[in-house]
Amino acid sequence: MELPKRPNTETFLPDGTFTQALADLRECPGIGSLRIVIAYAFDPRTHMLPYWYCDRRMAPCSVRTLADMLDAAGFKHVRVVLQQWNPNFQPSKAILDGKPIDILMVSAMQVHGEPACDLVREAHNLGENRPLVLAGGPKAIYEPTDFLELGDKPGIGADCVMTGEAYVLLDFLKTLAAHGLDQANPQPGSARAAFNRARDCGDIDKVPGLVYMDPKSTPQEPRAVNTGVQQLLQNLDEIPMPDAGYRLLEKPHRRATLDAKPCPADKVGKISLISSVISTHGCKFNCGYCPIPAVNQRTWRHKSPKRLAEEIKSIHENFGIEEFFSTDDNFFNSRETVVELMTAMAETKLSNGTPLGQRIRFYTEGTEFDVFKNMDILPLCKKAGMSAIWFGIEDLSAELINKGQTGQKTEEVFAKLNELGIEPMAMMMHSDDQPLHAPKGDMRGLLNQARFLFDNGAVSYQCTNLSPAVGTRSIDEMVEQGLLYDTVGGERVPQAFLDGNHVVASKTKAPWSHQMHVLRAYATFYNPVNTVRVILNWRKSTMSPKKLLFQIIGQIGLVLTAPKLWLWSRKLKRGPIQVWEGLITARIPMVDAQTRCETQWAIKHKPSSYLPQPGSDSEEKKRTTPAPAIPASPSAKKMGKQGLPLSVLPSQ
Repeated sequence: MELPKRPNTETFLPDGTFTQALADLRECPGIGSLRIVIAYAFDPRTHMLPYWYCDRRMAPCSVRTLADMLDAAGFKHVRVVLQQWNPNFQPSKAILDGKPIDILMVSAMQVHGEPACDLVREAHNLGENRPLVLAGGPKAIYEPTDFLELGDKPGIGADCVMTGEAYVLLDFLKTLAAHGLDQANPQPGSARAAFNRARDCGDIDKVPGLVYMDPKSTPQEPRAVNTGVQQLLQNLDEIPMPDAGYRLLEKPHRRATLDAKPCPADKVGKISLISSVISTHGCKFNCGYCPIPAVNQRTWRHKSPKRLAEEIKSIHENFGIEEFFSTDDNFFNSRETVVELMTAMAETKLSNGTPLGQRIRFYTEGTEFDVFKNMDILPLCKKAGMSAIWFGIEDLSAELINKGQTGQKTEEVFAKLNELGIEPMAMMMHSDDQPLHAPKGDMRGLLNQARFLFDNGAVSYQCTNLSPAVGTRSIDEMVEQGLLYDTVGGERVPQAFLDGNHVVASKTKAPWSHQMHVLRAYATFYNPVNTVRVILNWRKSTMSPKKLLFQIIGQIGLVLTAPKLWLWSRKLKRGPIQVWEGLITARIPMVDAQTRCETQWAIKHKPSSYLPQPGSDSEEKKRTTPAPAIPASPSAKKMGKQGLPLSVLPSQ
């Protein structure tokens, strides 16, 4: 089930709204006194191929952007904590600039959902003196109620969940400022008190993109309030320049507390070797397994050419970072946009007069179909610093999904990229219907495709299982058909295992064997024989050093990954495997803030019997007859306190 979208006339914020919100917050005199920690959750069980090299070498763009924004809005005491660098951090022990924190912001991908919930619970150890707890990131966007009611006692959970982009937080903070957030000397719990006042008078309901627990609900009849779909920021240039987010990073350590000072700026580039940047948002394709088009409300957005070039130049000169990963959904979605962005970067010079493209390495994502159509502009891209393209090819036979990819196009595109010195990075998906082997010349086989990609110049290779993602059209079908695993060997499938690496949904009778297919595919691409082939053909390709490097990285990653996936395959073989038996009632149903009728969001649920449904009698009439408390269903009991863990961000 895809996320809902706003009417086309209301999709975007009016130009200048974001900038004005920053200015309005700067006018609040007590804002600078508040202590804020932005914590990025990380589950170490996801540390494996294809992510093991970069997951701890890149400070995520999302939390850095929040820090940039808060700094621009006048907040003077902000710290960014990355759990991959600070695994033992405990919010209840955090002292920032001499005082406990007032606001804790937890951001998480869906595969890091369990550590994120642990951070939220831990903050409650302070009792009434705890900070205001906010949750955001992809996990919150698709499954906001998973952050609510996390403990045995009512009220253990996030105070409010953000289901949108950075402006939602700005709008939220502006609303709280009107209710006493901006105190010159905030006391412990004062931020929560401001939130409670804004919630109780209904002002929070006017901020689209929020979910919070209805204070009038009961443990027997819980409900959360959803304030609706966010409005998107169209002009991405309104986001503050990336600078403060790097200067406010907590340096790596294993203590539960915070350092007195953030990581020095001259050390940032040594621990965050890669910088993630935003250049474009959106994709014109409509794959049933991908939530990206819906979360972007079928729009296409990009930064201005001048802004992107200045942003990369600033990060490089201030922090010494040379590698930039552009978090694009499909960079080559629009030819005109690519030409404008790459021209600006090619023409930009550093302060010492050196062309920017000669000093940085720019990485992005694209589809083979779009790059094939635009091969004539690849020399311009190379001049601008483009050094690698990650291709969401998925399946060369196009039987899984047809995005215009073919073996012939792959040969032509990869040959051109190798000639120019741009690394082709292949991202593939393995589905139930794909055989492991196929006859020679048949492109359906998983191993056939891995060999073909290496032979035709792919520098790196990624293979993930086709897994259902919350917020997509494919997940409802898998749940209703009973293909999605609930427990394996009597234990709940961890959210970390919903990463595309682990088989967590399958119609095959031997899912353990299907799991081993992924390891065999990696071993077909990354192996000593291919390493020797790279060395023997060293002089024939300018890409040989990169191919050798990725062979080494890939084989180390395979050594780290193989034991983990082998153990999971053994568990799948032993069983028993329990599946989700169709749709169930939501652990915590959501109601629309305006109509107070139950609303569906990213996952279909059975209607809750005690809540009004769209088109039913009014909420007022419903309230005149108290709804009886209903016992938890066996399925609801089985879900426990963690909610329905059906989430995964597709690697492509």
